[in-house]
Formats: sequence, C-alpha cells, structure tokens
Amino acid sequence: MTFHADVPQHADLVARLAPIRAHFLASLAPRRERLATFLAAHDALPPPALMRQLQEDAHKIRGVALTLGFDALGRAAGVADDLLDPWQKAADPLELPEPLPAALAALLAEIDAATA
Repeated sequence: MTFHADVPQHADLVARLAPIRAHFLASLAPRRERLATFLAAHDALPPPALMRQLQEDAHKIRGVALTLGFDALGRAAGVADDLLDPWQKAADPLELPEPLPAALAALLAEIDAATA
C-alpha cells in the first residue's frame, strides 16, 4: 500500500531535478560547439573520429533529454544518433547520408532552444 506522503509531489520532484537539469544544460555547450563547427565546414568524407564524437554527443543527449523533460531535444538527438550510427565502429571515412546535415542542424537548433 502506498501512502500519499510516500509519493513525491510535483514541486518536490521539480526541485530535485533542477540541479540535474542545470548540469545537463551546461554539458550541452561543448557539444553545441562541435556541431556548429562541423556544420560550418563539413567535408564529404569527414574523419571517423569526429563523426564518432558527434555520435557519442547525440547518443548522450538522447539518453538524458527525454528523462529531464526536453522532449524535442531528445527526439532531434535520436534522429542524429541513428544517422551517425555507421561511424560508431568505422575505421575509414564514410560518405555523409543526405539527411544527416539537416538532422544535425535540427539538433543544434534544439540545443539552442533548450539553453535559451
């Protein structure tokens, strides 16, 4: 049996999540910078290490954003993560799939919206 006093109230939950949300938002700055740099000057065959870093960034954002209530950011990160997946184990440069730059631009826009 659950008693009302045992269930965290919404305001209490929001207060508990506030520092976690703040830390998450702060962690977006270097990820945003990598995305912006890539989008400003990406090559047709970017280095696999860079693409793995972008995939790792998208994957981490995807994993946390939805839990913390950043739904649009989490969905955008999910799309980018899926498109970046081929680079997870790539040793050689790969061609960029056509939808990838737009997906990364959408992720960048959602990072900007979340941190505004």
